[in-house]
Amino acid sequence: MAQIANDANFDQIVGQDETPVLVDFWAPWCKPCHALSPILDETEAAGTFRFRLVKVNADENAEVAQRFNVRSLPTLVLMSKGETLGRKIGSMSRSALEQWMSTSLPAG
Repeated sequence: MAQIANDANFDQIVGQDETPVLVDFWAPWCKPCHALSPILDETEAAGTFRFRLVKVNADENAEVAQRFNVRSLPTLVLMSKGETLGRKIGSMSRSALEQWMSTSLPAG
């Protein structure tokens, strides 16, 4: 189940946790964001990868969006222990998402 983060709680939610975090920057008007959302939920629920899904509405949380240089939506940022492991822009299929995650996540 995705967590919702905002400018005020982003650092607390993402934290320096051992579990990798996939941050989904989206907006309500963004059709590709709506297409990607169920794919992200399905991938998280499948359990193939160990990660937490965190969603950030880029329109309502400009501070975090600016910090991560979000210019296009959707933007995915994969993080572990506070460090960025990878970044993808735009919607994608579940297989493309899983391929990207398998090459971006640390082994183990």
